[in-house]
Amino acid sequence: MPTAIGREEVESLVRAGAQLVDVLPREEYADEHLPGAINLPVADIPQRAPELLPDRRARIVTYCGGPT
Repeated sequence: MPTAIGREEVESLVRAGAQLVDVLPREEYADEHLPGAINLPVADIPQRAPELLPDRRARIVTYCGGPT
């Protein structure tokens, strides 16, 4: 179940090994994204998630906007 979290928790999760996933379209990801994030547009999740996120037990932090 998706849960909204704050910046501090995102930073903590990433330090602990969570993968950042930007779900915006490629063009928007190319314009701006958080360091270390991979791009997996929402429309591509069913096809590309197994390839890009093979460890089903790993923590994943998704977001749909770049840094401000």
